[in-house]
Amino acid sequence: MLHTIPDEITYDQENLTIRWKDQHSCSYELLNLRKNCPCAHCRGGHGPVADRQTDHITEIRLISWKKVGRYALCITWSDNHDTGIYTYDALRESCDAGVPYAPPGER
Repeated sequence: MLHTIPDEITYDQENLTIRWKDQHSCSYELLNLRKNCPCAHCRGGHGPVADRQTDHITEIRLISWKKVGRYALCITWSDNHDTGIYTYDALRESCDAGVPYAPPGER
């Protein structure tokens, strides 16, 4: 259980870094996180055909983040988008697998 509970969350211009309670650290590229936002709008889930809405993004800044309950992060991006919920399980899973973050179901 400790492996999916953040101990410390920091970020800089390029990466979000999470040190988990089991002391393992993972780094996530901000542009990849934004382009792979898990919200229905960004994933194209509101139309008749799924069409990812983030392919055009070429640069982004993380403005702030907040915890969502005990299971996820909500990130506010420099394009004012803030509806993506990044679950700790999905973040840790991508880190442990050594692959960039992708929303559940898109790995």
